[in-house]
Amino acid sequence: MAARTSVRKRWAVDRQQLLILLVAAVMMTSFVLLVCWPKQRELTAVDRALEHEGDLVNRKVLARNEGVYISARIPSLRMAQGVFSRHLPPEPRVAEFLEAVAEGVAAEANVTHEIKRAETPPSGLSGPVPAVALRLRLTGPFEGVYRCLATIEGLERLNRFRRVRCVRSGSPGWVVAEAEILVFYLPAPDRQTAPGKTSNDGRATLKRARA
Repeated sequence: MAARTSVRKRWAVDRQQLLILLVAAVMMTSFVLLVCWPKQRELTAVDRALEHEGDLVNRKVLARNEGVYISARIPSLRMAQGVFSRHLPPEPRVAEFLEAVAEGVAAEANVTHEIKRAETPPSGLSGPVPAVALRLRLTGPFEGVYRCLATIEGLERLNRFRRVRCVRSGSPGWVVAEAEILVFYLPAPDRQTAPGKTSNDGRATLKRARA
C-alpha cells in the first residue's frame, strides 16, 4: 500500500514536471515564431537593403571617379584632336599644304619649284581615306632638291610621294625632280562624292582611297 502511494506521488511529480516542460517548450516556440523569426526576417531585409544601397554608392563613386578621370583627360584629348586634325583635316585644304611646301622650298635658295593640281584624280587606291593628287617639279642642286623632298615628306600633313623621277638638268650638278604627291584628308559625310564627280567647290574627290 505504501509502495502504491509512493508511485502515485512520483507520478504526480513527474506529471507536473512534464507539464512545466511542455508549457516552457510552447512558450519558447511561440517566442521564436512570434518574436525572433519576424525580427530575423526584418534584419535580413535590412541587410539586403544596406547591401543594395552599398552597391549603388559604389557605382556612383566609380562613375564619379570615371567622370573626374574623363574630365581631366579632356584637355589632352582636345590637344590630340588638334594634332590629328593637322595630320588629317576634315577637308582637302590644298592651299595650306601648298603654303607649307613653298615655305619648305624657300629654305633652299637655289631650288625652284612648281606645284599644281593633277588633272586626273589618283587611281589605283582603295580605302576610307581619300586623297588629292598634286604634281611637283623641283629644279636645283641635287643636295638642295633632296632636302626639299625630305622636308615636304616630313610635313605634319599626311602625304605620300608617288612616281618620283629625277633627271639631270642643263647646269652642272643640277637636277630636275618630278613627283606626284598624295595629300590625304577625312571628308565630312556630306562632302563625299563618287569617283569622277566633283564636290560643291568644283574639286574632284574620291569616295574611297588607299592610305
